[in-house]
Amino acid sequence: MLKVGFIGCGGIARHHATRMAKLKNARIVAVSDVVEAAAQGFAKDFGGTAYTDYRKLLKQDDVDAVWVCTPTFQHAAPVIAASKAGKHVFCEKPMALQLADAEKMAAACAKAKVGLTLGFVRRFDTQWGTLKKVIQSGAVGRPVIWRFAAGGRPANPWFRDVNKGGGPLMDGAIHNYDFMLQIFGPVSSVQASSLQFDRTSVGADTASVIVNFKSGDQHTLIWSWGVAAGAPVAFLNDVIGPKGALQFGIHTAEAPKGFDPQKQGAFTLKTAQGKERVYTYRQQDMFVEQLKHVVGAFERGEQPLVTAADGLQSLKVAAAILKAGTSRSTVKV
Repeated sequence: MLKVGFIGCGGIARHHATRMAKLKNARIVAVSDVVEAAAQGFAKDFGGTAYTDYRKLLKQDDVDAVWVCTPTFQHAAPVIAASKAGKHVFCEKPMALQLADAEKMAAACAKAKVGLTLGFVRRFDTQWGTLKKVIQSGAVGRPVIWRFAAGGRPANPWFRDVNKGGGPLMDGAIHNYDFMLQIFGPVSSVQASSLQFDRTSVGADTASVIVNFKSGDQHTLIWSWGVAAGAPVAFLNDVIGPKGALQFGIHTAEAPKGFDPQKQGAFTLKTAQGKERVYTYRQQDMFVEQLKHVVGAFERGEQPLVTAADGLQSLKVAAAILKAGTSRSTVKV
């Protein structure tokens, strides 16, 4: 039984706790939030002693591991403190706002010999795992371009503050950076152009990005958190290569025989002369799968799949992209 403490009791913490409550080998024994009502409400819903100071939580002897779910700019201090207290650490993504802080976090956990893992949940999703396999099989040919565009407005304004969340190219796109590194390998350079759509944002809230890989592949990304609240924004997510295009979902006249949309997902590959192929996978809750893996690893005293090095690598790419966005230039990585 892994006994867990939550540091930060906001939306993402509740997202994890709701799923953790279903696990037989994990129990929440302590929670902390600077807003007392948030901590008390979280403890009422999920159990554990409530604190407004995470340092008191770390003194609770029965806490084996902590889930750090604070805003990005507040990750470093509780992670380092938890390591010194001998607690394993799950830290939400991005690892930190500044690379220097992330390096201190990694060093502290390594010195204390405690596990440190990050919330790169796509690593545990069958959809993204299938996409990786299809691309690396050469079905679309190589090199490829992964195209992605999204928009919206986070409920909490700190996400749109470059000094707290880093904006969409940091907090939102960090999932893309981690996953693209798993598919395409090392990045050679990045190009970007950042804009500010909303005057209430602190820094850029919108940008266009091109990531160039040593493999010759590319990832293009357009993301805005500055569009007017409620305004519809088109979403794009596909992969194109010399052999054809790979689309999310089923884009054929008929679904494959026996396909169950309630339990399965799919990709459609369209190639020359109208040829089509559908790749299916079984849907699952990636957050549950992530929790099962991390809880099990911490129970055994092992390092989970996602490492501090993964967090640092994606953060280095993010920093280069932010730099390229403000300078509207090419930055080598």
